[in-house]
Amino acid sequence: MEKKISIKDIAKMVGVSPALVSMVLNGKAEQYRIGEEVARRVVETAKEMHYAPNLVAKNLRSGKTQLVGLIVTDISNPFYSAIARIVEDRASELNYTVLISSTDENLKNTERLVDVLLNKGVEGLILVPCDGSMKLIQRLYDSHFPTVLLDRYFPDIDLSSSCLDNYRATELATEHLLGQGYKNIALIAYNTEMHHILDRISGYEDTMKNAGLSAYVHVRKVNILNPKPDIRVALEELIHREHVDAVMFLTNMLATNGLYCLNEMNVKIPEDVAVVGFNGNDAFNLFYSPITYIRQPIEQIAKGSIDILIKRIKKNNYKSKLFLEPELVIQQSSQRHP
Repeated sequence: MEKKISIKDIAKMVGVSPALVSMVLNGKAEQYRIGEEVARRVVETAKEMHYAPNLVAKNLRSGKTQLVGLIVTDISNPFYSAIARIVEDRASELNYTVLISSTDENLKNTERLVDVLLNKGVEGLILVPCDGSMKLIQRLYDSHFPTVLLDRYFPDIDLSSSCLDNYRATELATEHLLGQGYKNIALIAYNTEMHHILDRISGYEDTMKNAGLSAYVHVRKVNILNPKPDIRVALEELIHREHVDAVMFLTNMLATNGLYCLNEMNVKIPEDVAVVGFNGNDAFNLFYSPITYIRQPIEQIAKGSIDILIKRIKKNNYKSKLFLEPELVIQQSSQRHP
């Protein structure tokens, strides 16, 4: 294997110190009053010897690695994989490289991955926080390390974020169902204290109450790691005991599992119950009754997060909080049949 040329090799060839070679190759010859002839010889010798600088070491010394971290809950989730692709492409346009990790909604994993990425020299983080991570986020905020929260946020921590307007999302979906004549509308959510989910619940509850339908508010919370068994129990109760005529699922994963359960229960959509989901996917379109869903502006959320982060890296006091407008994609699954 061919030996990698070092600064010491160039210094030996020219007959100067390694420190002088380093100064010249880092563009500091004039600053340190190194003669033009010596500087020229160093540069020419480096070229002749095919010297390739160790950019990683150089960047670590300068604190400028051009690396940023992206921590999501599950990269296999279509929403987060789409986010990651866009963040990666936009970062490349800005001359940054993205290191991507998944936490599986686990606090210890999140803490470990933050430490790993910081040790790798990332200049900033884009982070999807998990349940219970408020202290970690507070530490990042207190340290002034460039951090942007993605998809989720903490209202009590003044940290930059790029998220959906979650309250408006379920308000929009509930208004649609009410406009179609449904009134006994249920909602299935994760059992979590994360504010994006709480905002979605509030948007639904407030809209129902404002329509005078407080008696028909049904919120069922299911396990975040293994939701399907809880969803099946909730749907059995909602449909057979509460006689709901519509169900809203607050995430893509909940909706996908909910459709499996409704199929197993031989419940017809929308004849027996209307359905509204979150984040469209192929399953929604291929289902025998295409599913109405809330579409998140994924490109805006993703590009917003990386743009905010790079501005924060370059300008220490820069902050921005994006709450982006949802869109309701209406299919026959939430339309009343004549």
